[in-house]
Amino acid sequence: MLRSAGRRSGGGAGGRNERVPGSLDGVSPLLQKTLIAAAAVVAFAVVVGVVFGARPTSPRVVDSDRLRAAVTTEAVTAHLQALQAIADAHNGNRAAGTTGYAASMDYVQAQLEQAGYQTRRQQFSYDRPDFTRATLQRTMPTRTDYVVMRDHRPLAQSGAGSVTAPVTAIDLNLGRDRSSTSGCEASDFTGFPRGNIALVQRGTCQFEAKVDHAVAAGASGVVVLNQGDDPSRRGLFAGTLGSEATVPVVATTFDLGAEWAAAPGTTLTLAVEATVTRVTTENLLADTPSGADQRTVVVGAHLDGVVEGPGINDNASGVGAVLETAVRFSELGIQPHNRVRFAFWGGEEDGLHGSAHYVAQLDDAGRRGTARYLNLDMVGSPNPVASVYGDGEPDSEWPAGSGEIQTVLTDFLTSQGVTPQTVSFRASDHASFLAAEIPVGGLFTGADDGADPCYHQACDRLETIDRDMLGLMADAAAHATLTFAQAPG
Repeated sequence: MLRSAGRRSGGGAGGRNERVPGSLDGVSPLLQKTLIAAAAVVAFAVVVGVVFGARPTSPRVVDSDRLRAAVTTEAVTAHLQALQAIADAHNGNRAAGTTGYAASMDYVQAQLEQAGYQTRRQQFSYDRPDFTRATLQRTMPTRTDYVVMRDHRPLAQSGAGSVTAPVTAIDLNLGRDRSSTSGCEASDFTGFPRGNIALVQRGTCQFEAKVDHAVAAGASGVVVLNQGDDPSRRGLFAGTLGSEATVPVVATTFDLGAEWAAAPGTTLTLAVEATVTRVTTENLLADTPSGADQRTVVVGAHLDGVVEGPGINDNASGVGAVLETAVRFSELGIQPHNRVRFAFWGGEEDGLHGSAHYVAQLDDAGRRGTARYLNLDMVGSPNPVASVYGDGEPDSEWPAGSGEIQTVLTDFLTSQGVTPQTVSFRASDHASFLAAEIPVGGLFTGADDGADPCYHQACDRLETIDRDMLGLMADAAAHATLTFAQAPG
């Protein structure tokens, strides 16, 4: 998953505490884990974790028992095992433009074609800034040199450049609960000295929003300190902006940021150097042979990972659930009323490039003919928070029909004894569909820190996956896919 949010109620975009309270008598282990994580899920959020106040009418109920029985946790896990083996054989990752990604696509394509699908690849290219060097030092009040990847690291899609300037702290909350909306509103920068480096705190809104507000106020660089509200959110973290910034942007630890904020006259020298790499990669698409093409239901997951690790939760977990749903859909001979298109996106981690390319190449009829998009991104987090996409507002600005997807997924999970959170982040492939006014929904179980301490790291491996949650999310995806495949026009 492309990271862009500090906290979400229930992401990115982007709550996750590893603390485990006492046992909950009479409650299943899966539900215990969900309830425990939900109690801390006020982390990683941009919207209140509630379902729509005025719930839309759900599509007619379908009997998904046969499909869900066929989509087993063991079969989904087998796909994750295969993708793990591919990463291990290709420099430890499956990033877009690498041999690991190419082998991952070959594997998924072979599985689909063996199940009887005709597949097609959709090639696209984009420019990716690759950081070659980053330095950070304090020049005032005393000189201190900081170590990259220990004390600081560039956010993906940081701008390149070098700047020496005083630091101005923006609405930090360094005490009490450390709940933070630092930099989330343009008004946070009222009176900001143009040319200074903005010091903002992780939390609540997307990193991109913080940076955009800082740049608009005249900041020459941005430093994002970790939130510090629990031990897992004190150290150095990885982050991604939604689009390339025009100034250098780096992450740092909570303790360093707090130290700079407490020292009047702190001046930093910040430099980020990068080269631009042209990446050519592909999406993979497979359609059911029947179903109305003017009512296409797209079910997708991003196939690429980050270069730092094998990307098994992020996002082999989503790929495995979508792939196994597709395979069993064909095996059972399901004749959908609406065409279902199973999609595996490339370039998500570099900026949602694959899904953006797919949506951009749709003509007007293609956009109108896309009835729904269902996205799976990170559905096997080790300390999971069962979540569905939605904006959580009765007067939703999301495209009409999005609420129906949320309702179907929420009702199913509730029927399984799990009450999901609602997340409204736009740091995954559904964002491109939202921008085209196509109804969207999806599933998510939390990223980084408590929910997934191995997020975007080398330890994002098969052994960290919560297989109970993976199975539940795969069932929910299969149920929703069948529901919208058979929905009347």
